Amino acid sequence: MHKLGVLLKTDEDFDDEVPHHYENLFAREKTSGPERLIIAPSTDHIRILLDLAAAWESNYWLLYVLLNSWIGNEPGRYQSPWPLDYEEVQKFLGEFGNYLASDARHHFWIGSTQQKALLVYDRHDVIYAYGPLDAYEARLVQRGLRIGQVRFPAPHSHCFNAENNEFERKILFCWNWIQSPLKDGQD
Repeated sequence: MHKLGVLLKTDEDFDDEVPHHYENLFAREKTSGPERLIIAPSTDHIRILLDLAAAWESNYWLLYVLLNSWIGNEPGRYQSPWPLDYEEVQKFLGEFGNYLASDARHHFWIGSTQQKALLVYDRHDVIYAYGPLDAYEARLVQRGLRIGQVRFPAPHSHCFNAENNEFERKILFCWNWIQSPLKDGQD
């Protein structure tokens, strides 16, 4: 199962899909707000999220952004109902990490309750990192990632795997999430 696919051209049409793997790159990006990193690992997205979040000295909040439900759940933003410590984040990602990494029906955020630090695991299989960028870069280099331009494949597909339907149900019922609607343009 994969989250992002590349469409291959066959006989004048795009109809074959293969998993897309980035080349272990990261780059700084300017935004209309704070500068951030875009991180495009080939594997181990969940371990990288945990490693980067460990750089913070705070508690955490999680946000699960369900964009498309395959089993009739309401798309929306689902925020953890209380601050979490690092061990609770590890436990949550131990249970749901494979689902988050193998399906594009969602985004997933980890935020600090005490710092301006945020990690966004996007449906395009990249991580956006805000906060202590120098500390993040050092950790990424230790993991073998290198600076380079991150490009999304074109054309590409977002993969929704029926095998993950049970995990969609479980993640929404693991807590009494604080739910809010999707914001305009959030896809």
